[in-house]
Amino acid sequence: MGFSQACAKDDEISVEAVGDNLIHPAVYNDARQVDGSYDFKPMYEPLKQRMSSADISFINQESPMGGDDKPFHGFKRFNTPSAVAGDIIDTGFNLVNGSNNHALDQGMSGLYNELSIWDHLKDQATYTGTYRSQKERDHITVKNVNGTKVALVSYTYGTNGIHPDHKYNINRFDKKLIKRDIAQAKKVSDVVMVSAHWGKEGTHKVTDKQKDYAHYIADQGADVIIGTHPHVIQPMQWMKGKDGNKTLVAYSLGNFLNGQATGDENNILGGNLHFDLDKNAKTKVKNVKWCAVVTHYEPQNAKTHKGKAHFKMIPLEDYKEKLAKKHRLNYKKGSHVSVDRLNDINNDTIDEKFRK
Repeated sequence: MGFSQACAKDDEISVEAVGDNLIHPAVYNDARQVDGSYDFKPMYEPLKQRMSSADISFINQESPMGGDDKPFHGFKRFNTPSAVAGDIIDTGFNLVNGSNNHALDQGMSGLYNELSIWDHLKDQATYTGTYRSQKERDHITVKNVNGTKVALVSYTYGTNGIHPDHKYNINRFDKKLIKRDIAQAKKVSDVVMVSAHWGKEGTHKVTDKQKDYAHYIADQGADVIIGTHPHVIQPMQWMKGKDGNKTLVAYSLGNFLNGQATGDENNILGGNLHFDLDKNAKTKVKNVKWCAVVTHYEPQNAKTHKGKAHFKMIPLEDYKEKLAKKHRLNYKKGSHVSVDRLNDINNDTIDEKFRK
């Protein structure tokens, strides 16, 4: 039984959130079919029941879908097959963030292409984070679920040195902007969620700048902060705002589906954050539960570098040592994938009160 089925009452709605959906070449090559199409659905399948049973399922689409007419590419200038969009929807994701440092990897044409993809899927999923106009940017994204209106505002620390045509194309961290957006979001919604693409890559330690912005966002009255970007998990905490409100801060959900060749076992462990929302409660976020998830993949043929790597997202609680021993990273110097090692990372980073 998924968290949403187990915990949510009739007057509450359930939320699942994951981190960076980062489609490296190893991932899209594994998804490529003999006819040239791409199928990512089996990679997400172990989490499908959980995501599809929630009222809201959030994902940070880190690698942009800049156009299938261009070569697909990984780091540093990602271009991801558009099939990903339909396949994450099929998995159950219905709230997609695009405000991150890779949003402009394929330039403005790539940004507009991704917006067009989500336009065609707007009846199945809500996308936000990049915009065509000031009017679009100023419009607060709200999902109305069973009478509960949930707003999402999104910000990123930067775009890898690539500048948009206009400031409104993507939100950078700016306190005046954040204050204005959250004030407006509170007027048009019952709950305010903030997607924060921030922090330092590769470390479980939260930076002073993350803490400063988290305090500021809490002071504006946001209910939840969903952090992404570091590619590893970071701690969670409750933060008290200036008006006595409580804000749930998840500093980094880490990677979701990825094939980060430069990484180690820290980069294959991500977070699946569950919580319920009660618009009538003083603290609207309740029943918080952290579940770690693992990006599993295996070595390809050592001589031909062909064959399937069998990418799959698996809850850590279901990950068995027999499978962990097959992980490709165990063939890489300096990496060690085992169930015990992954549990150690999870337990050392996330407070037990959120893991219960």
